[in-house]
Amino acid sequence: MILQSGTDAIRVTDLSVSYSAVVEIPRHQRTSPFKKHTRKRDIEAVKDVSFNVKSGSAVGLVGGNGAGKSTLLKTIAGVLKPSQGQIDLWGRPHLLAPGMGFNRKLSGRENVILGGLAAGMSMDEVRDKQESIIEFADIGGFIDLPTTTYSSGMFGRLAFAVATHVDPEILLIDEALSAGDASFRSKAVQKVKDMCNEAQTIVVVSHSSSLVAEMATEAIWLHQGQIRMTGEVNEVTAAYEDFQKTAKERAQLDRMIAEG
Repeated sequence: MILQSGTDAIRVTDLSVSYSAVVEIPRHQRTSPFKKHTRKRDIEAVKDVSFNVKSGSAVGLVGGNGAGKSTLLKTIAGVLKPSQGQIDLWGRPHLLAPGMGFNRKLSGRENVILGGLAAGMSMDEVRDKQESIIEFADIGGFIDLPTTTYSSGMFGRLAFAVATHVDPEILLIDEALSAGDASFRSKAVQKVKDMCNEAQTIVVVSHSSSLVAEMATEAIWLHQGQIRMTGEVNEVTAAYEDFQKTAKERAQLDRMIAEG
């Protein structure tokens, strides 16, 4: 179901996502060298997050490592279950993440088929679009080599080409273009804009604020699992970059004090 531009495609309400992880116990907290050095810890990756994404829009998610960006995308895609809260979708989501759905032992051409089928396309649809996908990825003769021989940029190009040709109503992009070169990045940005013009909805995660600013018109800044700021993409990314700069300067100062 494709919505008309301006109506909600994604609605996230009071969402929290928690999971358990095994972590190492710091040396100073260990009571005995003969006991286990690990313990189970509950991690609240996303905390009481609420936002809407309109159909036909491109929204960027920014934030540091551990901010909850990837967890949020995986929960929207249905890969992870929320601990509490609700996600309403008007359209079929497709998650594009590095390595998602591909078999590294197969060639790029074979992975085009595998990726298309995994995304819900019929074999006839895959065959019809296979050459245009390969042309868009533009990785030359590597298309017939195992993807283990690919650079991260080549792998990202192929994954992006497949994902954007399966006509997803909601495309969730998680760091898939970080390693791409400038020429492909420009082509990818234009493809995202074309998809938005067709009322398809994009949510993109990247450590690169400039890439988010190129692809999106609005942005959400996540910090330690919570929304710190939402709004026009340039305002949000500028505030996030200022925060990063200040945090880096503070860390350098603390290091100098500790060493001196």
